[in-house]
Amino acid sequence: GQKTENEWYNNSVSSSQFEEFLEFLGDKIELEGWTKFRGGLHTANQRTGKYSYYTQFHDLEIMYHVSTLLPPVTYDSQQLERKRHLGNDIVLIVFRDAECTDPFDPGQIMSQFNHVF
Repeated sequence: GQKTENEWYNNSVSSSQFEEFLEFLGDKIELEGWTKFRGGLHTANQRTGKYSYYTQFHDLEIMYHVSTLLPPVTYDSQQLERKRHLGNDIVLIVFRDAECTDPFDPGQIMSQFNHVF
């Protein structure tokens, strides 16, 4: 039932379907002390969360910015810290649980950088 960017960025809990999808994409890694490619995420003080997902494909390293793993700011309905990472990505993977029947409208995401959904 969520239809706006603010609603999407305010999700803090993952469904079991989403968790299973993330495990398909890569390995859940602990950011503290991470020494490989970090994709702009902080590897000290849990400033951008405790965990993320990472994989390697041929010679490429991929660090996923996972909205529910980026720490929420309770007083910020726009979740600008989350949007700082996700809004600057070229590709966004939009996960929808199986029971969701509403069409996804990429026009609801306000970003100059997101090009592929």
